[in-house]
Parts: sequence; C-alpha cells; structure tokens
Amino acid sequence: MSTGDRAGDGGSQGNGSQTLDRGLKLLELLAVEDRDMTVAELATSLGMHRQAVYRLLTTLRNHRLAAEGSSGRYRLGLGVIQLARQANPQLRRAVVPYLRTLAEELGVTTQCVVSEGADAVVLAVVEPSDAVFHLSQRSGARHPLDQGASGLAIMLARPPEADDPPGVVEARERGYAVSRGNLTPGAVGIAVPLYDGDGQSLEASLGIVSMVDLDVERTAKRLLATAEQITARE
Repeated sequence: MSTGDRAGDGGSQGNGSQTLDRGLKLLELLAVEDRDMTVAELATSLGMHRQAVYRLLTTLRNHRLAAEGSSGRYRLGLGVIQLARQANPQLRRAVVPYLRTLAEELGVTTQCVVSEGADAVVLAVVEPSDAVFHLSQRSGARHPLDQGASGLAIMLARPPEADDPPGVVEARERGYAVSRGNLTPGAVGIAVPLYDGDGQSLEASLGIVSMVDLDVERTAKRLLATAEQITARE
C-alpha cells in the first residue's frame, strides 16, 4: 500500500491532516454537483479508493454533513445549513437589528444575503410580526447569484465585466437591484449592496422580499439609507 493510500486511513497525525483535507474536498465536490453521487463516482472524481471515500462519508453522515439518498447515492446533509447559519457571525449580529426595524416598518420579510462561489446564500432573515401575509424565507437557503435581487445587488458592487448579465448592468445604473418572480412566482425583491468602512464590497446585500407590490424607489431609498448605517458601524 502506498503512502497516498495510507493517508486515507488517518492513522497518524500527518495522515489525519490529509484525511481532513480529503473530507473537505469531498464536501466541496458534493456542494458543486447538482446531482446525488455514488461512492464510485466520488472516488473517481477525487482519485481515492472507494473504501476510503466510504469511511469519510460515514463520518460526514454522523455529523449530518452528508446524507444518503436513493440507490446508495450521496448529497450534502442538512447539517450544512446549520453551519451556514453560523457563517459571518459579526455581519449577522450587525445587520439583524436593522433587518428587524425594516421588517416592522415595511411589513415585509427582510434578509441579508452573502455570496458563496456562484451562489447567493441567506445569512439572516427577519419576518414582520404583525403582517397578515408575508413571504417566508430561511437562513441557509441558496440560489444562483444572477437570479433574484439579493444576488444581483452583490454583483453590482463588483468591477464591471463585459459579460455581466443585463440585470446586473441595470442594477449598477440604479444603484440597487429589483427582481420580479425570478425565484418565487409573484414575489418582488429589492436589494442593495453592503460595503465596509473603506468602501469595499462585503460581498453581501441587504434586501426585502414581498408578495405585495411596493413603492420600489421609496423602498430602495430606505434600504440604501440603512446600508449606510450598517457601513458606519463597520
């Protein structure tokens, strides 16, 4: 058995580090694939023996980071969502009071979204306490960056690219992003980018989602003012 093969066993401290590295690569592979994968497929993609992959999957399943689906195929587990909720804790703590104020004032669901690769991931959500009807959202939910106002707002803060989607170009011209029905039929999304005290993008956005039509310009101005308050705290 070669040194590379033994690394999958994690028998020594050095091998343990390699095992952790391989486990993380396995998680990353499950994250980027849009389908459940067999042990054989995972082993081939990672260049590992099936038994080593199976041992890693067993550990990940024990921590709810991987889940076994039909026909012995694997996908990310729900434990990943719990980890996502703990990401960017300082930003989360900073924005939640502002999200709560906006939710109560506007009577809509408010959220802070961060970028993760090509996805937009919901970091924090606050729903209005007294609205008869509002759109529900959950922390850890993700969608492509270029779909929905929250992701477009993050992209508008980046340097312009020749292949920027039309939605990003339009959002950059306005200074805020608007979407209608991109992710949920009938839903309206409005979002603005968040910056740090030096004017650098935090790769995050502040926004609202609503099933009721709003005064877009007025709501956007309110979001922009709130984003400036958050920046002042950074």
